[in-house]
Amino acid sequence: MMKGIIVFLCFILVGTFSMSVSAETGEPLRVGYDPELPPLHFNDDGVRKGFAIDVMDEVAERMGRSIVYIEVPRREGVAFLENDTIDVMLSGYFNDEDARSVEFTDDYISTSVGLFVHKSNDKVDGLADLGEVITALERDTLEYEFLRNIRGIRYHTASTPGSAIDLLISGRADAFVGNMLTADYELERQGVRDDYKTIGSYLLPVEYSMVVQGENYLLMDQINRALRDVRGDGTYNDLYENWFAGESELADQLWLIIQIIGTLLILTLILFLIGVKWNRQLQREVNKKTNVLNQLNQSLQHQVEQTQSSDEFKKQILNSSPRGIATVDREGMITSFNKKAGEMAGIKEDAVSMHYQDVRILNQLLKDKFEHVFDSSRLYLGEDAEWKRDDGRLYFLRYYVYPLYDLNKKATGIIVTFEDVTEEKKLRMQMFEQEKNQALGRVVAGIAHEIRNPLTSIKTFVELIPRKYNNPRFQKEVSTYVPQEIERVNTLIEGLIDYAKPKQINKEIMEAGSFLEECTILFKRTAINSGFDMVCETEKDLYIEADENQLKQVVINLILNGIDAMTMSGTKEQKTLRLAAFQKGRQVVIKVEDEGIGMSEEEKKQAMEPFFTTKAKGTGLGLAIVQQYVRDNNGQLMIESKEGRGTSVFLAFDRVERGYQT
Repeated sequence: MMKGIIVFLCFILVGTFSMSVSAETGEPLRVGYDPELPPLHFNDDGVRKGFAIDVMDEVAERMGRSIVYIEVPRREGVAFLENDTIDVMLSGYFNDEDARSVEFTDDYISTSVGLFVHKSNDKVDGLADLGEVITALERDTLEYEFLRNIRGIRYHTASTPGSAIDLLISGRADAFVGNMLTADYELERQGVRDDYKTIGSYLLPVEYSMVVQGENYLLMDQINRALRDVRGDGTYNDLYENWFAGESELADQLWLIIQIIGTLLILTLILFLIGVKWNRQLQREVNKKTNVLNQLNQSLQHQVEQTQSSDEFKKQILNSSPRGIATVDREGMITSFNKKAGEMAGIKEDAVSMHYQDVRILNQLLKDKFEHVFDSSRLYLGEDAEWKRDDGRLYFLRYYVYPLYDLNKKATGIIVTFEDVTEEKKLRMQMFEQEKNQALGRVVAGIAHEIRNPLTSIKTFVELIPRKYNNPRFQKEVSTYVPQEIERVNTLIEGLIDYAKPKQINKEIMEAGSFLEECTILFKRTAINSGFDMVCETEKDLYIEADENQLKQVVINLILNGIDAMTMSGTKEQKTLRLAAFQKGRQVVIKVEDEGIGMSEEEKKQAMEPFFTTKAKGTGLGLAIVQQYVRDNNGQLMIESKEGRGTSVFLAFDRVERGYQT
């Protein structure tokens, strides 16, 4: 009766929160099952049957997946999952050791471990009496680990629950301890259920779940959603009634028997109080129970010591980590704060039990993020921040913020880790300055020719002044062309100066088309000297908000990469480096496209990593710095490349109105 009520409540709860899951087509699910665990899953004359089999079939149907069943002994299920032999293992129960390498879904059925003896056996009235008999049980199970911690119990183990029950029936064991569902099924199947009695029905609770590969949260979530649908639409109740229809009646009978036995026990206790003999017998029973409790207490004490040792081990790991690590609960209270975090935060007192907003470094890192982590399980990975301690020391930090889950996969807090990347940032900037100086030399070589052309024109006009000073046409040409040539020289020199001198980040509204044309002027001659053409195509009135100096360094770096890539291709045919600025949706896109050697898929994946380069004398920091500058200006960087055909780099920024003010 109680089990029926629990199933009914689960049905209501799951039905309330069930969600539709979009079916995904794909490879068949490889589901492992132990054929020796009836009535959950077993083989009957070569036919696969069982309650768990039926439930899994319904789950797979709602997932839109087919199933391939594979026979796997339960104790080998974790190994089969780790070796990717199967995707799902049926009927696993949660334990700390397996939880390190696999994931458990919601339980699909609950039962308990019971104690069974022959009706004629009057020696065993509970666990305390097992020291006087031989107990049969399946090894490597929950009940096996439980009984091993109780001293004095002699047991005879078997590889399957059916084999253990056969030991009881054949008389080679006096008692059997195992899960109630399998024991009832096997005794009923062999027609001897009435010859055996249940001494204890709820020695240990057992919740069976489906087990998936470690960190395969997608499959686990799909199974959980489908399982909720099976419970919610009544299918689960139909399957349960089909396999365990007699259990509710049996539970009523057992409850009646328990009531009768309870009444008899009360009468017996009254009779015990009448005589000394009964009192002594009661004392012996009390002593037996006391011994069992003492043994259980010792086992519990051992487990407490192990837990304390484990906690101390975790503390040592946290305190030896080179990263600052802190955890915060849902109320914002700090639950752990390692030594490195305290050192970088510049605080000496213990921050545990303080609110995170009272610790400046956590308040800065979690600002505008705390609620998002809980509301949408959002992750913040590899974020950069500047942190200045109270003593004035400046840190450049890289930090990570993500949810902290409990055993039920419920977010109970937040984990914040941060590391000092100050030296790394300084090294990257030094390397970038070296690369920038090399690029500057190439720019100067190309601009020298560009400046010489307008200077030649100005010189020609100056030489003609004495002879044509009073010529109206000459005066008009001088007043028209000389200022244009001077402005052209000024533009080249200003572009060179802007690129060469360092600046603090200073965002302003800028027109992308004219900016890109200025970059083209700077490198037009460099491209021609390298044997290539350079084309710039832009749309007008494309305004973005960015630091012009940083963005110029980004585009110049991409231009030089494109020229190098076309030089490395080695072909003699005419190649063109194309620059473009255009609008796409609500964004302005700057495109730099070359016809060089291109990149393989592997090279494209590693292109943004610091110090990765395919150039013989490259630093490998060019694209890493480009990506950082683009991020600093709230842009996105995308790369399209095909080996042997060229590379296109896209920089996307939100378009703003010309009169927009930050």
